Amino acid sequence: MKNWSEANKYTFYGAAFGLCFPVLSVLFLLLVEGFGTAGTLAEIIRQAHHNVLLYVIDTAPLFLGLAARIAGVRQDRIRYFADSLEQQVHDKTESLRTALDESRKANELISHMADHDALTGLLNRRRFQDALDTWMKYSARYDRQGTLLFLDLDKFKFINDTFGHEAGDHCLTSTAALLGRTLRATDMVARWGGDEFVAFLPETTGMQAQHVANKVLAAFAQASFSFGAESFQPSISLGLASVPEHTRDTHELVICADAAMYEAKKAGRCCWRIYGGSVPEIQHVQAHLQWEARIRRALNNDQFLLLYQPLLNLATGRTDGYEALLRMEDREGHLISPGLFLESAERANLSSVIDLMVIRKAIRRITPLQQSGPGVWVSVNLSTKTVQDKHLANQIEAVLQEYPDHHSQLRFEISEMTALQNLGKVREIAAQVKAAGCSLILDDFGLGSTSMLYLEGLPVDMVKIHPTLIRDLADKPKTQGVVKNLTEMLHGFHLEVAAKSVEDPQSLDLLRTLGIDYAQGFAIGRPLESIEQVSEAPLAVQA
Repeated sequence: MKNWSEANKYTFYGAAFGLCFPVLSVLFLLLVEGFGTAGTLAEIIRQAHHNVLLYVIDTAPLFLGLAARIAGVRQDRIRYFADSLEQQVHDKTESLRTALDESRKANELISHMADHDALTGLLNRRRFQDALDTWMKYSARYDRQGTLLFLDLDKFKFINDTFGHEAGDHCLTSTAALLGRTLRATDMVARWGGDEFVAFLPETTGMQAQHVANKVLAAFAQASFSFGAESFQPSISLGLASVPEHTRDTHELVICADAAMYEAKKAGRCCWRIYGGSVPEIQHVQAHLQWEARIRRALNNDQFLLLYQPLLNLATGRTDGYEALLRMEDREGHLISPGLFLESAERANLSSVIDLMVIRKAIRRITPLQQSGPGVWVSVNLSTKTVQDKHLANQIEAVLQEYPDHHSQLRFEISEMTALQNLGKVREIAAQVKAAGCSLILDDFGLGSTSMLYLEGLPVDMVKIHPTLIRDLADKPKTQGVVKNLTEMLHGFHLEVAAKSVEDPQSLDLLRTLGIDYAQGFAIGRPLESIEQVSEAPLAVQA
């Protein structure tokens, strides 16, 4: 009976109890009629059938069994409903617990991605600066000491350009792992950008940090980075600056350590130097601080302007778009090339501010483009530091909401190297700008990767081939084959292809033969401040 349902149990109990009634009815007649006159048992039973009360009593097993069956079925249903409800509650609880766990893990992943470099897993520049700022306040309050190491991989560009982007990435990740094994768990290590790393050693004097620097150099001297069939002997240059010996300001501390690192480079690389206030070091620090002051003054006084360089459609002979090129105006009205101030802007964390300013200026100048022809667009460049800014996507969205018109005429340019180093972030930005109706251009393409498969998941509309592959192309038959193959593969991804740095009109026919869609360079038009000037300037070539 252990495995019986409630209905079966109730039926059994009801029937068993009901079977007692016929026996009771016979005993009842015997008591009423008397044992002497009742006659035989058969006669008593016949008399019971003629007595209504006894008839009811005799049929009681049937009714009691039926009632018990009904009660048992109801009990089964109640039990089934209760069990089902309990199971549903359990399932929902488990689902909720799973969803909460997944949400927590997702939030932890998002938080980790916001604070860490995607390639190496080290702290990123922004998070390191925040942590160092916090420590600086602690240091000022409790008079604590610490030393910053600024590290730069020697000859990294040679490895990256010679063996490819994947080999360069392997060097960076191996460097990060080696630093993690060599330094203390309490030391803060971060990727500063490109091939530069920083490490802050709390409670460490300059003298103690020199021993740490020697330990790092020894670790690199004993290491060997292997990638495929290639093997690299890593080398690193270090610059040291201490708190409070050299400064208590985070920004100045980084500049001092950076200046010391450059002195190590000058001394032959693979060594360290501590900031000593030498003339070159002071000049290095002063130059950065002066450039930062000039950049901030230019931002406050609206001394940044855009020049526009046309892109010629080689099939139609029309100017379909313009690239906005940034210049800074000094007090005398001279224009300063970005190559002179962008590094200082990056070190001062002003890259995003400048890029957002450029976007605003470019959007405001799109309206005159409609006079040049429908669909004419303008592109703006996003720097690596801006792309790495976790707030960029939201900031771009906010700027686009300020100017709701002509989004389809706005394009964003990101270099291939930046895209490869920040693929996840670039995909996020691409999705954001595409949703707003804008387009994405991959700039300086052709030197960063041996594989093009990453383009499958990157929603770009145009690719600009690196100038190195375009300059003097007529004199380079092998490079012509490379450019033609690149163009055919890019067309296979349904992308438009542009050639940069086209400096002579004679190259245009060759570019058409190779399948290039657009040309940009001095042969097409020099950058001018006014789009109207660009439109009116005579082109040296015709389609």
